[in-house]
Amino acid sequence: YVYLTFSLTSSFFYLIMTGVIELSLEQNLFIRKPVPEKGIVCSNAERAERVATEYLQDVETFSCSWGAKVWTGTYRHAGGDRRQRQPLFVALAPVGSGSGLVFTELFAAGAHFLVRYGSDDVKNPEPYEYRNCVKIIDETDNLHGYCQASGVDPSEWGTSVFASPLLLESFQQEASERDIVTEIRICHHLENYHSLRNPNCIPSRRDVLQQQLDDLKQNAKGKKESFDMESAVLFRCAKDFGRHAISVLQTVHKEDCECDPYEGKHREQALRDETQIFVDYIFCALLRAEAA
Repeated sequence: YVYLTFSLTSSFFYLIMTGVIELSLEQNLFIRKPVPEKGIVCSNAERAERVATEYLQDVETFSCSWGAKVWTGTYRHAGGDRRQRQPLFVALAPVGSGSGLVFTELFAAGAHFLVRYGSDDVKNPEPYEYRNCVKIIDETDNLHGYCQASGVDPSEWGTSVFASPLLLESFQQEASERDIVTEIRICHHLENYHSLRNPNCIPSRRDVLQQQLDDLKQNAKGKKESFDMESAVLFRCAKDFGRHAISVLQTVHKEDCECDPYEGKHREQALRDETQIFVDYIFCALLRAEAA
């Protein structure tokens, strides 16, 4: 892979020649400024704001009118570890496949390592999943439309796309040193959030949707399954750029129709896990990752 950086007077011009993508920073629509090599991406706006404002220092921000936003800085809790004083960013990307536009432009703007910190959309999680359960996504599948729109060979549509082995090793090492119990999972892409989570919501197509779920379970080959709307898109973008990506998912209460996952009786548990387990772990695992 070749990565070239040109300095043109007061601006920067990035030419990406990795994988199959050639995109300049000046062609970007949302991400119009250079970003550090390492960053965390979230699709929950409040989570992104919390992580950026509470854990980064010397923060600078930029955004666009379509909602994408980037915070750059250094990790607030780095202490005396020089490695942990690397520049970082946190970015807000849209929900769903539209996040691919932001992921693509972040890579074009200089990102080499992206970690998605999100929540699992699996239907009816087991009770233990709500408490201290760190889900590391090392494999995604079921991404069809985005692959087609990206000109990917039809034989690859919907097939597995994997996380960066380098990032996976970094996150496993960090978890081992912290005695954090993790689950390595496959994450199935949800293009239509409600249909695969509840095939009964489209009665005339229920059998078709159930067959899709059965096929996905077969592809999992016994691996524990998660669902979300962004991880497969992220992994595809990273693969096309020849860059690094991984997802870490938290389980929050999405089945309670009377209470938002971050409100009322569920808020304390969700924020406790976020602050006591996930955020510092994700930052430190990302910071220890080094390209060969």
